[in-house]
Amino acid sequence: MKHAPSFMTLLASASLILGILSSQALAADIMVVDAWSRAMPPTARVLPVYLTLHNHGDSQVSLIKISSKLGAVALHNTVMENDMMRMQAVDKIVVQAKQQIKLAPMGLHAMVTGLTQAVPGEGDVLPLTLSFDNGEQMSINALVRKVAMPEAADKHAHH
Repeated sequence: MKHAPSFMTLLASASLILGILSSQALAADIMVVDAWSRAMPPTARVLPVYLTLHNHGDSQVSLIKISSKLGAVALHNTVMENDMMRMQAVDKIVVQAKQQIKLAPMGLHAMVTGLTQAVPGEGDVLPLTLSFDNGEQMSINALVRKVAMPEAADKHAHH
């Protein structure tokens, strides 16, 4: 004779399924586009990382950490202080609901320090893991690329 599952078994199963589904929904709320790192000389001791975070969800989410097998990664903001530009460490980068945040040169960005491997060259990828305050993690690859000069500067360089 078969026994029907108990109420507690059904409740536990429903909770597990709901947890899995809500986890996937949270992960789908954040989208990363245009992740890249500036091509640096082979003797460089740091690598800058830039990307754009889109939050399609109804709640704000904060990027609290980026990890890399190439070294330690710190979140920074470039600020003007006493007529000097300097990097300032930040604990997190908040992305408001239905908004986006761009990590870009001269603004919010990440820096890979303490390199444990050779500096990646142009065309290589830099594997990164992003961690958010909601417990989600996302693995991405940042393309290492050369930064193009603005058109006016490029034309001037040929004179």
